[in-house]
Amino acid sequence: MNSGEAVRIPGERLQAFVQACMETLRVSPRHAQRIGDCLVAADLCGVHTHGVARLPVYAKRLRAAVVNATPDVRILPGVGGCAVVDGDNAPGPVAAGVAADEALRLARTQGVAWVGVRHSNHFGFASFYCERIARAGMIGLSSSSGEPSVAPWGGKRAFFANNPFALAAPTSSHPLVVDMATSVTARGRILLAQQTGRPIPEGWAVDAEGRPTTDPAAALSGSVLPMAGAKGYALIVALEVLCGVLTGGAFAPHVRSQTDTAAPAQVGHFICAIDPAAFMPLAEFIARIDRMLEELRAAPSAAGSDILAPGDRRQRVRESNLALGVPLHSKVIEELRTLGRELGLACGANL
Repeated sequence: MNSGEAVRIPGERLQAFVQACMETLRVSPRHAQRIGDCLVAADLCGVHTHGVARLPVYAKRLRAAVVNATPDVRILPGVGGCAVVDGDNAPGPVAAGVAADEALRLARTQGVAWVGVRHSNHFGFASFYCERIARAGMIGLSSSSGEPSVAPWGGKRAFFANNPFALAAPTSSHPLVVDMATSVTARGRILLAQQTGRPIPEGWAVDAEGRPTTDPAAALSGSVLPMAGAKGYALIVALEVLCGVLTGGAFAPHVRSQTDTAAPAQVGHFICAIDPAAFMPLAEFIARIDRMLEELRAAPSAAGSDILAPGDRRQRVRESNLALGVPLHSKVIEELRTLGRELGLACGANL
């Protein structure tokens, strides 16, 4: 993002705007705050593909009633440390937030908890839930299904989602965070390129005929490429079993698009919490992971390079954006202002 195209906006102002939009669309204040927390947290970390740029689509689907603004999210009876959350077609951050809370509750007594979510929607960025779990002193894992965007290995039509995978673990400072899409790039980065009128790099995607493309519109009608070739494709299949098949929700290729205003998306997620205290005293675990990360960062590095642990760069970006404001592309800001005008919100003019 060029500095001339970016405007920095305080995170609190973005949070207030998201909440106001959601509440105008009949989302409860508590759920609206959770959605705002998720979207703004992504922008603060520099994950703009899953931040407030998603808000117009969230709002469009709520207005079309293909996302339930007033869901009855239920935790279904489970066995041991396992549970299923029926999201009742809630906004994804709402259903997944309930699942993260339940995973923490179960893990405190069971040691390990695995919670599946069905009947949900786009849940933002995967590590949002893992970091909440890590800040409570546990290891969190999460993933989600989604609309078809990746062709099976050897195919040319999108079939699977580029299911994300995230893990966060507590340390004596900020959590260790692993968060990645299983495609070469997140589909949201292609959406953002289309939104801002930019080409995408070669090697990210193919068009509807399986031909390499740098046109984001052609890529969105075609397929994102899996990371690591056939190995990335195999990982996507494994995650689809856990997110789509095991949860009892829709699975690839039957999850509907997050821009579809005709029918619910039926997205599935899983969230896992592992209590280190089930294996050793928490203080011992923290000391061991701190030592591993200290030795990692001190390992010999190539000339001109620094070794970072996963999550280090994100933490630096978060600290900068908290101090200076979130940098948003001017086109994203204009879309947010347009949404604010459509909803009759004066606060949109402050963006």
